[in-house]
Amino acid sequence: MRKVSVLAVAMLVVLMPLGFANSVCDAVDSHEYLKSSGAKLVRGAGNVALSWVEIFREPIINQNKWEGVGRGFWQAGVRAVAGALEAATFFIPNVKIPQPSPSCPTDLVNTEKNQTTKT
Repeated sequence: MRKVSVLAVAMLVVLMPLGFANSVCDAVDSHEYLKSSGAKLVRGAGNVALSWVEIFREPIINQNKWEGVGRGFWQAGVRAVAGALEAATFFIPNVKIPQPSPSCPTDLVNTEKNQTTKT
């Protein structure tokens, strides 16, 4: 039971900054070092933590469900690698890591912004 409690607290600590992710994702391109580097770290960690959502999101937004499954696994890997690279290079804010669309991890589950369907 103690391990579960420790894991739950650790997940809360890691995922808590995602509550402020919209402002954080906008701050990645800031010219202030602390704001930009902190935003890169949070966005990178968020992309790694929520990369698995792509597996379920892509079949929903694609017309062809089987293509969506394939794209979901591919996008999950791409998002995890891009997030890990961004988190690893957070102390160098000028390094621009290509991000999958949407670049902000909270937009993965925000259905209002993702109304477009891929063909």
